[in-house]
Amino acid sequence: MDALFDENAVTAAHTTVMPPPHERLRLRRECRLSVYQVASACGVSETAIRSWERGTTTPRGHNAEVYHQLLQGLHAYLTKTPLPPSAATLPDWAALGPLHHQIPFQDTETEGDRCWRCRQPTAQRVGGQPQHLGTRCPAPSPRTAPIPPPASLPHPRLTPRETEPPLRPPTTRLDYPARGRSTAAGPLAVLEARATSGLTAYLADGTARHCPADTLASLLSWATTAGLGTPPVKNGGLNTGPLLVLTNTATQRLSLPTTSPPPAQRHPHSDHPMLRHLASIGWQTDNQGPGPWTTVHLSNQDPDADGMHLAVTPWGALDDWSLPAHLDAAQLARFLGTYADLLRTPIGSPGACGHKLMSDLRPPPHLHATTGKLLSQGAPGALTRVVDPAPCEAPEGHRLARGRSPADKVIAEDYDWWRPPTDAEATLTHVTCLAVNLLHVADVNNIRVAYSSAEPVDYPTFDRKIPGSWLVDLTGSGQHHRHLPAPYPGTGPAWYPTPAVACAQSRGISTTPIKAYLRPGQTRPYLNPWYQRIRLAHFTALERLGITADMPPDDLCHAIQHLGSKDDTDLALLRAVHTSAIQGIALLTQPPSTYNHLPGQTYDTPNDPTWRPDLHASIIANARAHLRRKLGTTAYTGRFPLAVYQDHILYATHEPSVREITDDPDSGFRLGLSPGHVRPVATHSMDWYLHHYARDLNPAQLLKNSSPW
Repeated sequence: MDALFDENAVTAAHTTVMPPPHERLRLRRECRLSVYQVASACGVSETAIRSWERGTTTPRGHNAEVYHQLLQGLHAYLTKTPLPPSAATLPDWAALGPLHHQIPFQDTETEGDRCWRCRQPTAQRVGGQPQHLGTRCPAPSPRTAPIPPPASLPHPRLTPRETEPPLRPPTTRLDYPARGRSTAAGPLAVLEARATSGLTAYLADGTARHCPADTLASLLSWATTAGLGTPPVKNGGLNTGPLLVLTNTATQRLSLPTTSPPPAQRHPHSDHPMLRHLASIGWQTDNQGPGPWTTVHLSNQDPDADGMHLAVTPWGALDDWSLPAHLDAAQLARFLGTYADLLRTPIGSPGACGHKLMSDLRPPPHLHATTGKLLSQGAPGALTRVVDPAPCEAPEGHRLARGRSPADKVIAEDYDWWRPPTDAEATLTHVTCLAVNLLHVADVNNIRVAYSSAEPVDYPTFDRKIPGSWLVDLTGSGQHHRHLPAPYPGTGPAWYPTPAVACAQSRGISTTPIKAYLRPGQTRPYLNPWYQRIRLAHFTALERLGITADMPPDDLCHAIQHLGSKDDTDLALLRAVHTSAIQGIALLTQPPSTYNHLPGQTYDTPNDPTWRPDLHASIIANARAHLRRKLGTTAYTGRFPLAVYQDHILYATHEPSVREITDDPDSGFRLGLSPGHVRPVATHSMDWYLHHYARDLNPAQLLKNSSPW
């Protein structure tokens, strides 16, 4: 195997000849290192290390040199042969944990190449002096005599105002059994501290337990045997680890900082007190680092399969949940437990939960990040491959959108339209607003999702069964009524998703594409189980508010219009379900939100198979097409909308009731609770409408922004 590390393998062009992928994998596993540790030492992502070990990609340039040097170090550790130095390509050895103390180095490094804290080699600098970053090496003990930084370049220290309460480091490593853990206690615990009794854990079933913890380590130790967690949402998936919600008092009891980490300390290897404490017991965070929602796990285990989730409320973990201010710890535990029963265990904002639910219900096969062992078989129809969007589908900021003209972007927009009333409408006394229930979710179960990359095709024949984006002119025929919003926002040839072109074809508009980006091959209604889960949660949340689908129309309207008098906790649950659906769809195309991505910075396709801008565009286009059909059908009754904003529509009416529109048998709208049916929102006077119209404001948007759900 020594030939794999021939020093002459580096050519004049600095192209490093790497050992074959199976050797890279073997070296890491025999050294009992996680992908996370190797990626951290090399300064790359875990995805890069996995692809290098599989042979799907090859490290190049500086990354290749650093990775080559690290593999040499692992080889030296296993064979007990001294490692020659290479300061220009030195990995961050300290990221390997205790192993880095056992790698035999040749004693040729200068003092300036050794970290002043741990006396191990490093190519990193802090304040101009050799030092490992963050928590990757321990501070020197009192018996150690490190080389102090020169006075001219003092080692940066926190001022007294910046210091946090010290975390008491434990002395033993905390293990966490990877398999066979009980989940009998439910998905989560909300921790609250009292001056006399310490920590109390409130569970989702309404019970409470004493928690004998006063440090983060002892809290995690308690959680390993508390029976917390959730079975897989779908057979073939993974369990969800325990969720520990830390209230203000619990955060102070555990000596954690009371404010969220600043951006610089969101790095998973920063010097944040939480990370220092976790490192002392052999634990770490996932790639997202510490934050309001943090996943922690043993350094040699898998965060997806073996992690615990922390929600630190003083850091803003629940700010996006719009919870009532009066909830105590027990009520919060019941609320989050109910949400977990309806959808899944919270792991972030409602939108993040809604997006994660998609892959929960179509779980891909999962290999353990450290051992490579198959942990879950997955389910048919899972998205397992990361695919780039077509250039026209790429969101702003994506590398494929760089230099793209506005005309080359796919058009998938919700309605934002309003008009002045006609003379006849101006004589009516009321303006009634109705809203479509879960507009974007309705009929999403029928959208076909492709599993392949987009391929460019010139002058294709339109096929509504093929997902993709089509360059076509949909404005040349099929004129629409001037009192209806335009069915297609573009003019002339423009890029449209398949549902938009299919809608035009059904209306008799000529569809002759000039070009297309198509995804041929197998397709599935990927979101069908997600739609069913959201729909059931929507009905259940409404039932908790006393609203059922079998109520008489008058009672239904009255109950919906008086939701403000209902229990605000149950109303918050309904909002959380809706936000999970709406924002979950939005996250299909959101830019990265990691610590190392700056706003406005160009980014590559995230390493997430469920990041699908093409699917997002299809959902929006599909919803717009269905709403336009309902508006057109209702127009045959002589009623035209005054304003439309996304799922909210305003009509001029004689009576202050939405039933004036929905009771007409020829209307396109039906009163009800199902996705796609409509509900009453509010009624105002015509003068109110004219007042806001004169200010060039969309009155439908004003009502949506003030809607309780």
